[in-house]
Amino acid sequence: MFFSSVHTVKRLIEPISRKALTPYRFLLAAGTMSILAACGFTGQETSQQPVPSAMREPVELVFFSTSGWSEEAFNERFGQTMRAKFPEYTIKYIQASKEVTMESLITSKTAIDVYWDTHTATFNNLDRFKIQSDMSGLIQKHNVNLAQLDPSSLHIAKSMSGGGISALPLVSNTEVLYYNKDVFDKFGVAFPKDGMTRDELLDLAKRFNRTDGGIKYYGLGTYPSYALALSPFSIPYVDAKTDKATIQTDPRWKTLYEHLVTAYQTTDNKKMSDPNQFLKGNMAMFLGLANMFLNFDVSAMNWDIASYPLYKEVPGVGQQALPTMFAITSLSKHPDQAMEVLSYMLSEEVQKSLSERAIIPILQTPAVIQAYGTKAPYPNKNYSAILKNKFTNSPPMTVYDLRVQNIYLKPLEQLAQGTIDLNTAFRQIEEESNQWIAQEKASK
Repeated sequence: MFFSSVHTVKRLIEPISRKALTPYRFLLAAGTMSILAACGFTGQETSQQPVPSAMREPVELVFFSTSGWSEEAFNERFGQTMRAKFPEYTIKYIQASKEVTMESLITSKTAIDVYWDTHTATFNNLDRFKIQSDMSGLIQKHNVNLAQLDPSSLHIAKSMSGGGISALPLVSNTEVLYYNKDVFDKFGVAFPKDGMTRDELLDLAKRFNRTDGGIKYYGLGTYPSYALALSPFSIPYVDAKTDKATIQTDPRWKTLYEHLVTAYQTTDNKKMSDPNQFLKGNMAMFLGLANMFLNFDVSAMNWDIASYPLYKEVPGVGQQALPTMFAITSLSKHPDQAMEVLSYMLSEEVQKSLSERAIIPILQTPAVIQAYGTKAPYPNKNYSAILKNKFTNSPPMTVYDLRVQNIYLKPLEQLAQGTIDLNTAFRQIEEESNQWIAQEKASK
């Protein structure tokens, strides 16, 4: 989301604007009428011409995800909007579980129309199960104007699709700095500000690793996986040309690990990546996902947010995008209807509604950007911090990234505790990663 065009809207809510024409679909079905596109963005909110319900054939569209989202969460974010617009379509959501997996659904010949998850999981599973399909024709047919979408998220979709587009982003995410105002007030420390560097953040966090009145306080909780995978340095875990781990060949990994180790040391060398640990009230700050306040009950905490702290080595560069990708699979029995639904979810009407709730949208029109956070559930919060920084493009990704990421994360607590040094840890990561990749390639 942190998009170049956003600067034309004065970085108010940075990442989602673009001066481009807004396409609106007028679908007139029944095979006798053509798809027409109307354009000419005026800055005023407009709506798509609805398709008469009598002209749509009732179908069931199956949405499946390995993200762990409950049906309630899916409905709140996506499903209710889809059903309201397309009452003729039965929108069925299947949540992955121990019993319900991608393997079990494919074995049972379940027609998964749309598979969705984070971009890494989506493309990894599409490739693993060979269920990807090129959506380019459907995108053109349904007049999705790709030029209006977040370029960072679209870059990921194109780079992972082998020349076509096998998934589209609908919303995105990033990290921001949450802080507990009561903890800062208790110790007389000034609140964090937008534009802090990572070094300034860590110096601040060290001031809270203490015990007071018998209560243990901590400085900074983090998601180590996002710190590595979404870093502004855009370092790939695996070199896409050689299929080898980059841990020993790119010196920027050292900077990332040193910062993570320092963060661990502000929490007594413990991994604290669960937002619930922050919500207990004895942690000063947490680098959490921007939508954390929508997914966890933060009503009892006196909190606010500041923008993602930048690395001094890459000034002005924010994280990589973390888009949620929706892919129409090769298993779909109704790809045209599925694309109709996805196209509507990328309309200005829907994207503005998401933006109002402080959900990072993909569409970049001024109306969508200016609406950001205006109807968020908690008033008087610094929501503009979420879109403060410009996204950087992601590096080339591979199907090995998810598993290799776990290998990269393994030695962090040992590093923080001082039981292993960086050189040894990096050597172990390289050896284990390359060995696993070789075994994986040999098994295919």
